[in-house]
Amino acid sequence: MKMIRKDYVLAMLVRLFFKYYVTGIVEKSAKAGMQDAFEPRNVKQLMLEHYEEIGKRYNEEVFYAIVRMNYEEATMEQEIRDFVSQQGTTDMMQLMRFACKTDSFYNTMVEEYKRNFFLLLEGRLATDEEHEEQYTRNESLGSMDIDLAHLIINRTISQVISNK
Repeated sequence: MKMIRKDYVLAMLVRLFFKYYVTGIVEKSAKAGMQDAFEPRNVKQLMLEHYEEIGKRYNEEVFYAIVRMNYEEATMEQEIRDFVSQQGTTDMMQLMRFACKTDSFYNTMVEEYKRNFFLLLEGRLATDEEHEEQYTRNESLGSMDIDLAHLIINRTISQVISNK
């Protein structure tokens, strides 16, 4: 079984969510008549206009992927039910903390989210080279099966694209 670091998978998941979700927002704006929708100043403006929506959609779209990275498939549904019954809530931020399993994973995810969002506030996405150099590293998150990582990322991106 070939393994891949979870911090790398997490960074790729966050990056691809932003890439495809934001592309959808920009394309809709272009179809609605916004001239030069992909220009940095327009991307910045769209990010500010959709700030709350992006965070909500991120949590909805990425939750399952992060749960799947941190919990065994056979037990994850029961663990979610147990968490919800113990907490008495389905607040998405608390559920996301549960999905991350550890504070270290959660903090790494938050840093990666911020890094990608701040780039969008500059009106751009990270290049492949920038991503490789700058993603939030945290070896303590451990590793996972590379086939499972591919499955998780492909499923999540397919959902993001189909829910545009």
